[in-house]
Amino acid sequence: MNRCRSVGVSPSLPGASRRLLGMYDVDGWWPARTRFEVMLGAILVQNTRWPNAAAALRALRRERRLTPASISTLESAYLSELIRPAGCQSVKASRLQALAAWVERAGGLRSLEALDTDRLRTELLAVHGIGHETADAILCFGFGRPRFVADKYARRWLDRMGLAVSPLQTRAYEPCRKFVEQRLRGTNIDLGELHAAIVLHAQSICRARPNCESCDLRRDCRFPRTV
Repeated sequence: MNRCRSVGVSPSLPGASRRLLGMYDVDGWWPARTRFEVMLGAILVQNTRWPNAAAALRALRRERRLTPASISTLESAYLSELIRPAGCQSVKASRLQALAAWVERAGGLRSLEALDTDRLRTELLAVHGIGHETADAILCFGFGRPRFVADKYARRWLDRMGLAVSPLQTRAYEPCRKFVEQRLRGTNIDLGELHAAIVLHAQSICRARPNCESCDLRRDCRFPRTV
């Protein structure tokens, strides 16, 4: 029996998500001690891998610069030097300081926590250097909101598994995010844990040149049938 789903129907997304989650240990996948540290990490990890962002965070921690006030008042050149391991340090320093200034203007993290998810996302997207992916990572991992991070790994996985309703949902961020959130609403699937599992899967098996023979999802995936 061909278990690939036809275009227009995606009844297997919850099942595929649960099977993927069963393949990986995602506990503590986004290590952070505070909500603001999550927010900093979401910017530092832009266009780099997590070990590089983590090294920059460790440097900030050594200097006790992991609060909005300490980031916003730090000399830009010094901040850039501290976060050098994350790459693009001048750009990211500017973005970190814009984030810190926004948190302070808003009255702190408690005031931001009181905002509903859509309002908080709109506010985040207005901060210099924060796009949809970074905003949703902050919402999901920093504020515990039910937002899916529809990054390139997620769109690749949906496409290869044949789970998307339309091609647009594997090419564009917002259609993919909304599709996954809608289909998984009411299930017990944690969107943050799913994102973590997708990233681990994409980095270890479902790479640009995938190792399909090692994948436990192979029998349900349409990609091996098309290569």
